[in-house]
Amino acid sequence: MTQAAVDTGFDYSALAPLISLQEQLNLLLLDALQELADAGEVDRACRIAGKACVILRRTSPKDERRFNALLHRLVRKL
Repeated sequence: MTQAAVDTGFDYSALAPLISLQEQLNLLLLDALQELADAGEVDRACRIAGKACVILRRTSPKDERRFNALLHRLVRKL
């Protein structure tokens, strides 16, 4: 999500009928990690994304792939 989406008051609860609570939380965390990286904390965001990958690897491969993709995008900024 871009900064503009944050400024316009994007409401994750609007997604509730479409996706699970876990998926909503994962999207929120992905956005927060991107914001952290954009604020200059790329290494910190990468470490957290890596931990999320480990946690989600066995229980939610789809979500793990999202964090893995973010991690690979962020690593290029290091």
